[in-house]
Amino acid sequence: MSEQTSKKGTMAKDTVVYMLAKGIEGGVGILTISIMSYLFLPEQMGQYSNVNIAVTTIAMFAIQWLVQSVLRYINKYDIENRQDVFYTTVFSAWLKVNIIVVFFGVAGLIFVNVVLSKFSMFREFLEVYTPTVFFFALLMFIAYNTAQLVIAMLAATRKTKTNLFISAFSVIGKIALIYILALNYGKKIEWIFLSYAVFDGITSIIGIFKLKIYKYINIKNSSPEILANLKAYGIPLMGNLIATSILNKSDIYIITGFRGEAEAGIYQTNYTIVASAFTMLSAAVMRGSYPTILRTWSEGKKELSASLVGEAVRMFLLIAVPAVFGVLCISETAAAVLFESKYVEGHSVMVWVAVGMMFLGLTEYAIKPWELNANTKSIFYRSFIGGIVNIIVNVIFVPIFGYQAAAVSTFIGFFVYFLLARAGTRGQMKWNVRPMVYIRIVVSAFIMSAFIIAVKAFIGTSFISLCFMLAGGMLVYALSLYFTGEIKSEVSKILKINNRL
Repeated sequence: MSEQTSKKGTMAKDTVVYMLAKGIEGGVGILTISIMSYLFLPEQMGQYSNVNIAVTTIAMFAIQWLVQSVLRYINKYDIENRQDVFYTTVFSAWLKVNIIVVFFGVAGLIFVNVVLSKFSMFREFLEVYTPTVFFFALLMFIAYNTAQLVIAMLAATRKTKTNLFISAFSVIGKIALIYILALNYGKKIEWIFLSYAVFDGITSIIGIFKLKIYKYINIKNSSPEILANLKAYGIPLMGNLIATSILNKSDIYIITGFRGEAEAGIYQTNYTIVASAFTMLSAAVMRGSYPTILRTWSEGKKELSASLVGEAVRMFLLIAVPAVFGVLCISETAAAVLFESKYVEGHSVMVWVAVGMMFLGLTEYAIKPWELNANTKSIFYRSFIGGIVNIIVNVIFVPIFGYQAAAVSTFIGFFVYFLLARAGTRGQMKWNVRPMVYIRIVVSAFIMSAFIIAVKAFIGTSFISLCFMLAGGMLVYALSLYFTGEIKSEVSKILKINNRL
């Protein structure tokens, strides 16, 4: 077996495991949004979204540079057998970031409730965003950024089974605790943040013990040299992450400002169910492929790395294209089945979000040459332009057309980002995806869509009918891929493994 075939097999195996993990996480995530739409009013969902976006955006700015650097360099220092210095440096950076954010968070909390509370114009705001909300949001921030860092380490070191377990455990635990607290202590958005903090914290503890990070950490081993490398790679990515966050999340604030929290809640509920699903699909392929690509690149095998990136693009398209077609076919049915009636009108945003998220996923592969060469400034410039385009379109059209315009702007922003990234790296790394691959995937997605549309014409709108359309559509798509020859080799390998067992 050639090295290329072996590494592609490793990528495929890891991707399958992550697909299972993210499938569970996505399924429970959809259930979570559904339950929350019945527990909380649209205004409350809008308020939750505003705080959640603030927390995750601050986390992006404060810690994601470190997360991305860990993904990039953890294998390098593993090969060099310098894990103790690497983990200690990472831990020291994480600790400093959290101390700084907590300090300013507490100071801001005191300022808001001691100074601003004296002004009548802020009283309505403070009735919603209470000290308890701020406190739980701060706890959520610490737990969330820690979990993100630990999960990145698990993914980079190919601890796939652990990731599978904690993904399922965390999402199930979060919704269960939200439901219990809401039923017993009132339907308050505070319980959402508390639940997220509790289970992200547990996730972090499990990951730390699995990686045995505590054995490597010695504050005396912190390396300024390694920290400088991490900053040089990761800090320019902060701009990229913020720009991507603008593309993903600025819509909510603009809708809230121009149209109110109720519309923001309707938009965010319908947006989240699609965006979360695509983020998980993209993360499954990325976590299944990126560690192998990075390891291969660290070993100096650049041509093989380029081939693996092309294979990762193929795997992503295999799941992203049918997902877009599926959203187009079942968005209204899904909203009617999963959401309380006030939220159903927002289903029209789903398909635009789906197409936009597909291009965002493709952009992750378009920028790989810059990531592998640590040229993160080029990534920032392109993402910044995409973010600016998104904001301009939103500010112009949301006041006129409402949240539907925000969905279209999401697609436009992500598409512009993709075009700029692909144009910038096309000459550095070709994907080498054969034209027939695209044709087979699209044809199979069309066949799947025809099946779903035919089924919709004969069955009513219910949870069972939605499950039947989804399961039947996936089966038809898989069979179409098999008979067109696109996944025959993968199926043959799986059958051979089963025969050995």
